[in-house]
Amino acid sequence: MSSVIDPGNILPKYYQLATILRQKIEENTWKPHEPIPSERQLEVQYNLSRPTIRQAIDLLVNQGYLYRLHGKGTFVSPPKLQKGIFELTSFSEDMRNRGLEPGQTLLEFGMVDAPPKVAKQLEIPEGRQVLRIKRVRLGNGIPIGIQDSYLALGEEQTITREEVEARGSIYAILQEKFGIFPSEADETLEVTLASAEEAMLLQVPLGSPLLLMERTLWSQERKAVEFVKILYRGDRYKYTMRLTRKG
Repeated sequence: MSSVIDPGNILPKYYQLATILRQKIEENTWKPHEPIPSERQLEVQYNLSRPTIRQAIDLLVNQGYLYRLHGKGTFVSPPKLQKGIFELTSFSEDMRNRGLEPGQTLLEFGMVDAPPKVAKQLEIPEGRQVLRIKRVRLGNGIPIGIQDSYLALGEEQTITREEVEARGSIYAILQEKFGIFPSEADETLEVTLASAEEAMLLQVPLGSPLLLMERTLWSQERKAVEFVKILYRGDRYKYTMRLTRKG
């Protein structure tokens, strides 16, 4: 890949520069949380105008490769947390697999009437009581996502706020307390933009891209146990998949 700006290239100059800077990040030339050269330095090095440089940096900030600190400069973002799209794991397992300590801030906890969409996904009558647990999920103390879970438990099955605060992982509680083993899930993914409340909770600018995941979890007995909506920060999380061609 070229490390110089080609005036004859059909690609815009800002995009060429963004590609060069992204390559340096991916090759670990610049380490996470390390400052990149100033706009003035980039201007001299690549013989580009200041607006072109800012456009390239804006693109990389929006893609999650860089972040700005007011009055200090622009820095390299830590690598995105990566999850295989065919892996059924809890958030806590995801974090620990990546060497991060999972955490949570509990926002809501209690029994509620199942909304129509939740009832449909859990295959229960509308209005039946379900346990709602809404949390901000953390990795090493940094907000990663907002998790809003609805659990359809049996009449004699109860989960307390204290258990969630102490254990963190709902999957672990289901397995250890009730012998319910999460075995498969139906999941959808789409991109959305952060509302004012979501931006505040995740510590991102208003309108930032978020990855919306909705999952219906099934037990080993093929019983719908949980419907959960998770909003992940687009600059900190990504999904991967491997595709194969038939024949």
